[in-house]
Amino acid sequence: MNVGEYGVHLWFSTGFDMRGFTSLSIIFTKPDQTVLTVTNPAVSVGAVDENTVFGLFPANKYLDYVFVEGQVDQVGVWGVRCTYTDGSQHLISDPTTFTIRP
Repeated sequence: MNVGEYGVHLWFSTGFDMRGFTSLSIIFTKPDQTVLTVTNPAVSVGAVDENTVFGLFPANKYLDYVFVEGQVDQVGVWGVRCTYTDGSQHLISDPTTFTIRP
């Protein structure tokens, strides 16, 4: 992905079933350490299996988010992790990184 792009899907596999969510969020840490947090309804649980370059993302076990204009504003390594809450638990994914190119 390149700086300035938008309309691009980010799929984030969590490994846990998120059918019963009450809240979802994706927390991005930009290269300058500012934080961008996006929540449902902008963040949704993937409803169908998706084959990706990273393997199969099973339905209900990944989050889907589409970047909007102005969000992808820094070149470099971004951190990302997701949170899931339902009536009985609050889960936080393992962190990962991805690179935004010029």
